[in-house]
This record gives sequence, C-alpha cells and structure tokens, in this order.
Amino acid sequence: MKNLSHYKIVANMFSYPNEQAGEYSNEFLDMILVELPERYPALQQQISEHNQLSIREQQEYYLKTFDVQAICYLDIGYVLFGEDYKRAQLLVNLQSEHKKTGIDCGSELGDHLPNVLTLLSKTTDPDFADELGFIITMPAIRFMLTRFKNITTHYYKEILEVLLVFLQRDFNGKGLMEFAMPEEVFNGDRDFVMSSPKSVICDSFCHKHKTI
Repeated sequence: MKNLSHYKIVANMFSYPNEQAGEYSNEFLDMILVELPERYPALQQQISEHNQLSIREQQEYYLKTFDVQAICYLDIGYVLFGEDYKRAQLLVNLQSEHKKTGIDCGSELGDHLPNVLTLLSKTTDPDFADELGFIITMPAIRFMLTRFKNITTHYYKEILEVLLVFLQRDFNGKGLMEFAMPEEVFNGDRDFVMSSPKSVICDSFCHKHKTI
C-alpha cells in the first residue's frame, strides 16, 4: 500500500490552533521542502506571518474561516451533501473506519477534515483509501477552494491548495472514474457538491460492488 502518512501532517494544519501550532507548521514546512520544494518559499512566508499572530488571534482567524460567517466548512460530508440523509450514511461508514483504525475523533464528527485526513494516513485498506481519497475528499477540497476564488491571499487557502496537489498525485481515479463529479459542480454556483448517483461509498464500499 502507498505511504499516506503526509495526510496526518496536513490534518494537523486544520486543527483548532493551540500551543502546538508552531510545531505543526514546522513539520508541515519540512514536508513541503521535500515533497513540493517549488512551493516552499511562498508557504514559508505565509506561515511565518501567520505564526506572528497570537494563539487567540489565530483562533479568531480560524473561526472566521470555518465557523462564524464561514468562508467554507471543514465537515466534508456537509460540504458534499448538506443536511441530506447521505451525509448521515457517510458518517456511519466513516465512524466504523475510525473505530477500526483506533482514531479518536474527539468532539468533532467523523467527516471533520482533520479526522478524515488522519483516517487516510492510517487506514490499511488500499481500496478504501482510494475511494475515500478520490470519491469523497478530493471533490470536497476542490469545492471548498471555490469559496476562496475571490480571495487572493489566505492562509488556509494555501494549505487547501497543497492538500489538493497531494490528493491529485496520490489518487488518480484508476478504476473509479465512473464515480467522478462533473466539472460543472466546481463552477462556484452550488451550495453543496451533492452526490453523483454512483457515489455508493455512502451506502457501502465501492469495491464490494465492483466484485459482484
């Protein structure tokens, strides 16, 4: 199975800021220097400026981005489906996988982006990883980025863009293209991605259907 440990490092960058924020950002930059060196200078400057904020200021910035009058939300099931019942189905399946891998989701739901990325980094099921990465996480991140389309510079926009690069590199959709979202989903006109009719990961795992 491919090494997906870098998703845990990215997951930490989307956690609610605390005293570990500086440690997380240093680990992230070390990874970028190896994995995406061409992005390192710009990210180093952006992160350095953000780290000059107090923890309280970083928390306010986080809440304004993802909570209070949010630009976008971090619960990717909500990003995909809104309050549709399919989000509940997705949450049930994700919770099962979190439990299987020993992940404590804390006070957040299983579709909270840091929890999903942690799951990607820890799952030992390559089929599930491909489905979670390509069918669920990648379209959610692409959709989240449409919410920043009129914002030139934003700390979390830069990290979401890096995350999308990793997802596109790691999950090419081989054997799963029938589940891909149409491009018009990402034109910025929708409130939610909504489901492709074939996104059966919400009911069970795609590979179980493909073997029938």
